[in-house]
Amino acid sequence: MEKKQITVGVKEGLGAGIIAIGIILVFMPGAAQGIADSIKNSTPYGILTGAVYVFAFFTILAGLAVMLGKFDSEE
Repeated sequence: MEKKQITVGVKEGLGAGIIAIGIILVFMPGAAQGIADSIKNSTPYGILTGAVYVFAFFTILAGLAVMLGKFDSEE
């Protein structure tokens, strides 16, 4: 009997991406505070807001790529 080769598919890739988003979100406030501490007269709010906007832009692009991409599902 021939054993089917297991590869990483779209579902696993999406899961890994969502986990990565969660990890980034956990460390974002601390990173913003660290950057604000190193810059004179700076607050973490502005740094965190800018980072969230950039992060949201890339997340929206990734979501559109997944929605518009053509994937073969053999499950």
